[in-house]
Amino acid sequence: MLRFSFTLLLIAVTHPLFAQFTFAPINVPGATSTEARGINNNGEIVGFYVIAACVEQRQSMEVPTCPTHGFKLVNGRYIELMVPTSFRTAIMGVNDYGDLVGFYVTSELTCSSSVYHGFIWYHTNAVRKLDYPGTDVCPTSSSAAITVPFGINKAGIVVGGVWGIGPNSSFPGRGWVWRNPAGACCWSVTGISNTGVLAGLLFQSDFWQAWMKAGTDQDFFTYPTVNQCCDTTATGVNSAVDMIGFDGGPSSFSAGNGWFTKHIELNEVNDTEVKPSFIKMAYPGQTNIQPPGPLPTFPFGINDARGVVGTYFDTNNQQHGFLAKPNF
Repeated sequence: MLRFSFTLLLIAVTHPLFAQFTFAPINVPGATSTEARGINNNGEIVGFYVIAACVEQRQSMEVPTCPTHGFKLVNGRYIELMVPTSFRTAIMGVNDYGDLVGFYVTSELTCSSSVYHGFIWYHTNAVRKLDYPGTDVCPTSSSAAITVPFGINKAGIVVGGVWGIGPNSSFPGRGWVWRNPAGACCWSVTGISNTGVLAGLLFQSDFWQAWMKAGTDQDFFTYPTVNQCCDTTATGVNSAVDMIGFDGGPSSFSAGNGWFTKHIELNEVNDTEVKPSFIKMAYPGQTNIQPPGPLPTFPFGINDARGVVGTYFDTNNQQHGFLAKPNF
């Protein structure tokens, strides 16, 4: 395993008294951009960063297309994590044991192009490949269908999707771990709680919807935008069925309206679907465009203490990671 470590002091960003969340930035020193993707109940944070001049497109935030390095942040110290032999590693999730999931890119003699694999990186330091049947381990063109694990829970259950990726975009084809819901054509599982609740996104009724599955109950919902419609992505869920996500979907521009919703099952009777109440998540600051607006904020991981990690774009369109803690 290739590793280096250094320290970082997380300093909370000043926020108004009425703010729902307190934010702290996460920036890997020397990186041009940082994305925090997962957080466990021990406070370990994982994600990836970029050292090249590359900015992720807003319509492809779910799966990175830039050249990435993985990292883990533990007790204020960063540890670089690169799957052995890989030249690109993206860590997407972590469980309470410290097992990691994500995907990596490497070179193999049997393939003339780059080779993609999903993986589990166990806390015992063993790495296991995860390749969904039929995916393009060895792509024959600039576009490929690859295995992307997004989350792992304490029971070791991994969830993810098969995503089509190109030079500057990504798009889900199908999810795995449980049966395709409601006959949707395009979907992905993006998170799983320790209690087995699933979160994700799917395309049906002509737009992207966030969804949740707990036992036999499954809910589909959208985040209300200016037009009270349409595309919505869910990225994580915890054991209390608090969920996070943002507006927009794959190949659909996102304004970076991050959201949090408390236990969406509380108001249901006999599993009757109820539209959740949303709390907006926005990293403090404003864009420099006219009229000024909130900084684009993308939550990606949540733990049982409601700690949320993700990424945001500053006024110069530079990406940074963040950790947010609720004030409620």
